[in-house]
Amino acid sequence: MSALLLGLLMAAAPCPVDPPTRAGLLKAEADWVKALETRDAAALACRLAPEFVDTAWNGKPRDRAAVLTALPRRTGGKLILSDLEARLFGKTAGLVRGLNTQGQGAVRFTDMFVFRESRWQAVSAQETIAAKVH
Repeated sequence: MSALLLGLLMAAAPCPVDPPTRAGLLKAEADWVKALETRDAAALACRLAPEFVDTAWNGKPRDRAAVLTALPRRTGGKLILSDLEARLFGKTAGLVRGLNTQGQGAVRFTDMFVFRESRWQAVSAQETIAAKVH
């Protein structure tokens, strides 16, 4: 995704303002999932920090640009988060762990956030295949 297009997306919709609290952190996680489900690039761009890197279940790293570029091609339906644990480290960092189930598959994830520009932004994510859901 070009910098110009990303800039237009960011200008089109203002990013949410979050409290630097556990509830705000969990809302940021939920917003991220909703943006993926609805293929909302502007909302996703708000949640992913410029330096964001995701290490996918297959071990391959993807930076923010790759995640945003792949969004229109995203397949699959509803993402169901469960077993969530959220921890704050002061008022500037947070960690969310949980289980993400989609269809017949599930991954355990760990997402690291920083609080800046009045919102939680993901800086790192990692997924590991959990198990097949029966």
